[in-house]
Parts: sequence; structure tokens; C-alpha cells
Amino acid sequence: MNTSDFEDDFESGESLPEWNKKEMDEQIRRFREASKRGEARSQPPSVNVLEELVLYCIDTDKFDDALHFCNQLLEMVPYSGDAWQKKGIILSAQGDFTGALAALDHALTLHPFDSETLLNRAWALDGLHRYDEAMAIVEQLLSLDSSNEEALFMKATLYQRNENYEEAIKIFRYLLHSEELATDVWYELGYCYDFKDEPELAIQAYQKHIDEQPYNYNAWYNCGVVCSKEEKFYAAIEYYDMALAIKEDFSAAWYNRGNAYASLHRLTEAIESYEEALKHEPNDTATLYNLGNAYQEIGDFRTAIEQYTKAINLFSGYDEALFARGSCYDALEQYHSALADYERALKYDSTVAEVWYAAADILYNTDRLEESLEYYSHVLRLTPGDYECWFDYADTALQLGLIDIATAALNKCINLAPKWHESYYALAKIFAAADALNEAVPMLVKVFELHEEQRNEYKAEFAMFLSADKLDRLVQAVEQEEKAKG
Repeated sequence: MNTSDFEDDFESGESLPEWNKKEMDEQIRRFREASKRGEARSQPPSVNVLEELVLYCIDTDKFDDALHFCNQLLEMVPYSGDAWQKKGIILSAQGDFTGALAALDHALTLHPFDSETLLNRAWALDGLHRYDEAMAIVEQLLSLDSSNEEALFMKATLYQRNENYEEAIKIFRYLLHSEELATDVWYELGYCYDFKDEPELAIQAYQKHIDEQPYNYNAWYNCGVVCSKEEKFYAAIEYYDMALAIKEDFSAAWYNRGNAYASLHRLTEAIESYEEALKHEPNDTATLYNLGNAYQEIGDFRTAIEQYTKAINLFSGYDEALFARGSCYDALEQYHSALADYERALKYDSTVAEVWYAAADILYNTDRLEESLEYYSHVLRLTPGDYECWFDYADTALQLGLIDIATAALNKCINLAPKWHESYYALAKIFAAADALNEAVPMLVKVFELHEEQRNEYKAEFAMFLSADKLDRLVQAVEQEEKAKG
């Protein structure tokens, strides 16, 4: 095949004012096929054609193709500072900032004072988190021309990266007068206002950007994120839907859409969104985890386990997924599997009281009381103000015959939650069983003050461990105490 056919669509030295996407994509496809057959090297496209292709591929984010054509261009014009600069731009866009820096440094050996190349070098340094070096280049450019809008934009961006949003906003607002940069500036202002927790200003800024760039799916998406933070989930969903109308495979938008629906307890829609996100990023552990949560919430524990397992297979140390899967096994009464997951989760993070608590409950329910007591004690070391755990700790100690420990734990529970009747009731049982009526009676009187319904139940419950004579004495003592209190 003669590659000169490809050049018929380009006039030598003539630039295209607007890209004809269909024609340009066809050109790229044909060059790819020629390259596979080895024809492109024997009959390479002209410099002008390659320059056009590089520019088009950069403009349309086809960076792999852009790099391919740029390398071909450099084989033909190795001393072109512009070509080396384009290579640096492409590599930066691909995240290869070290390679970008090398290409841009090569360009500067050919054109040492080219401001555009210097600015792109600053962007590459920013990508490598070499903030001070990037800022030094920007300050150098501004010392030569304080009105250099591109340099001012870069300076504001560096302030933004360094979380100095006030200074970034000052410069961005100054640049709103720029016809060339105003649209991009509104986008960056939206970002700054969002991180300054000024949601209304963030939405206004993004909307100004969208007015000029209605097909920027990232701007629509960012509006959704801002609304989600404000718990305006219906508005957030509308923004995510706009982003997805533009970019259907936008997995982050599907994911956040799922989160918004989950927050509204519309779990069917949440599941649909998460599953759509996984079509585009099947190995995203956060999406798998949230999908598992949604299935767990609707009571489909087996499907939830499947999703959590996928996440754990991708990240074995995913302690949250291990705990969630364990909870599903627990709900299915598969206690051995549940406890195994809880134990694994604790190996990765032993500071989560909720996991210790869940494991302690399983150990209690499977009659492993001594281990259960130990696990409850771990919970209390982490959350000493958890009165319900003090109660469970007391109950377990009581089952083990550790009366003094149980009594102390229940008193601790009362100190933490003085209006919770269960602790007084449990203490009343302990004192009544020990025939300590003087201590049992005030406990029961307090129970009835806090929870009158218990009065109708306590006689039957106490009859299970008290003789009829002791029960009668207790009932009479309670009645006398209440009369005395009037």
C-alpha cells in the first residue's frame, strides 16, 4: 500500500482550523494498519502530516497515538524543539512525568528560553510533587512578563495543589478577565471553593464553566460531588446523570450515583449503578464493597458475600470487607466462617471495637464464654464509655459465676447510663438471688420508675430462681418501699 494516499487530505504547510474527527480518526486507523505491516517505516508520512496528527491526538486525548506519531516525527526532525516539547506534553498527560521532564529538558537545549517549554516543564515538576522547583520557573517567567496569563494560571494552580486556596482564588479571580482562560478559570475556582467548604460558590463557578463547556463531563460530575457532600442527593444524581449522558463509561460517576441512591435508601437503583460501574472497572474494590453493602442491606446475604469476596481477593487486607462479610455469615448463622473473618480483620486492624464486639457476641452465642469475656474486655479498653458492652461483659461474667466482676460492671453501666433500666434490673436479680433484699428492692423500684412495663413481668422472671417464700418477701418489700416513697 502506498502511504502517499494518506497525504492527499493534507495540504503541505496548511493547518486545519477545525478537526474533522471522522476523517482524522480514519487517517489514524489507516496509519496503524500500515505500521503493523511495516509499510509506515519504509514510506513514512510527511513531517506536515505527522505534526497535524500529533496535534489532533493531543487535542482529543489519544495520547498513545500521539506518542507514536511524535516519535516518528522526532526520527525525521530530531532537532525540533517543538517536537520534543510535544513529547513532553504527551508524557505528562500519560503520567510519565520523569520522561516528560527529560523530553522538555531536551527541548530546552535547543531553545533555552522558550517560555512555553519552561511552563510545561513546571507542569511536569508539579506532577513529580517538586513544588518549589515548579514555582521557581513560574516566578522566573513572571519576572520577565508579569502579565503572562499562562504563568499566572500555573502559579494559582500550584497554590491550589499546596492547599493555599485563598491565594489561588485571588489569582484565578484576576484571570477571569482573560478571554482565553476564563472558562478554565471558572472550573478551577469551583475546585477551590469546594475544598474551602463553600458549596454554593463552587456550584456557581462550575456552572459558569459549563455554560461555555457544556460537554465537560468532569464539571457536571464535580457538581454532583459537591451536592453529595451537602446531602442533596437528588440534585447530585441529576448532575451525575448529565456526566453519564456525555461519557457513558464514566465509572466514578456510576459509583457516586450508586452512593447517592444508597444514601436515599433506594437500593435497587444503587445496585444498578454499582454494577454499571463494575462493567467499566471490574476490579474496583470500593465499588465491590459498596455493592456488597447494598445487597446486605436488602437482606441478600449470599450475594453480598460474593461481592465482599471479590473485593477481598483483590485486596487481602481489606479489613472492612472482612468484617462486612463476617456479618453476613453471622446473619446466616455460619458462625465458624463469621468468626474466621472477624479474626482476619483484627489481624489487619486491632483498633476497631465493633469487630471485637461482633466476635465476642459469636463466642458468647457458641458457649465460649471465657474467650467472649476477653473479647468484651478488648472492646471496653477501646471504648470505655460503651454502656451496652459493660452490660454484655457483666452478663458473661455472671454466666461464668464471677459475681463481683458482674456487679462492678453493672454499676459502671449505671454510671454511664443512669436512665437505662436494664442495668438496675440485672443488679436486682443478682441481689435477690443472694437474698440481699435491702439492695435488690431499691433497684427494682428504680426499674419501675424508668420502665413501668417491667412491673408486669418481674414476678414471673424472679420466680425462675427464687423460692415462693423469697419471692413473696421481695414483692412485699417492693410495695412497702414504693408506699414509703409516696
